[in-house]
Amino acid sequence: MNEQTPETPCNVPPTGDELEYRRLLNNYEQYLQFYPNSAETYYNLGLIHAQYQKFDHAISAYEKAIELKPELVQSYLNLAGIYLQLKKEKECITLMEKAIEINPAFPVCYSNLGYVYIQQGRIEEGIAECEKALSIDPNFLDAYVKLAIAYLKQEDYDRLIDVCTKALAIQPEIGLMENYLGMAHYHKEDYRKAVEHCGRALALGFEVDPKLLKELEPYVPTKDSE
Repeated sequence: MNEQTPETPCNVPPTGDELEYRRLLNNYEQYLQFYPNSAETYYNLGLIHAQYQKFDHAISAYEKAIELKPELVQSYLNLAGIYLQLKKEKECITLMEKAIEINPAFPVCYSNLGYVYIQQGRIEEGIAECEKALSIDPNFLDAYVKLAIAYLKQEDYDRLIDVCTKALAIQPEIGLMENYLGMAHYHKEDYRKAVEHCGRALALGFEVDPKLLKELEPYVPTKDSE
């Protein structure tokens, strides 16, 4: 009697994504055979591994990049981002502080550190880090986004409106910031402006909270009210 072998993960052919992952890895690994001390190649390997959620491999690749080129700040930041996803906030903060030590004029270091503090509930510390980022680059949009998150958590709707308005003056079509403005005006009971900004967010492709849209339905202008 012939028994059928049950299908196991080993028997399943690789998907298109897996084939692309393997192809990219093969390209970089071949390059490393000729240039084994290329920090940038290990950095790129880290990007590929992280993109495909292979975090253990990504961590190893970024650590190798740092070993070969300690001044490569982006390796610290990307590695910190992985640790944040893995809920290892202590390791994440240590790496960001190291990145700041290496390049204190790089605003993304401060805004990323600020975001971690904000998520930890250390709101004022997070705001301070984002403000450091803006002192380096007043047009750095990521810092405005992180500040908006902080002010929303604090329910400080006046400052939320201010920071969103500044961000939109730099780049007018940011659905997230229009959404935050809609939320802020809703909580300030300025429903006309809330409808206006939520409408803009929707027009920009941002998915506004359906509960908020339901609350604003009575304030949406109709042809009769125009």
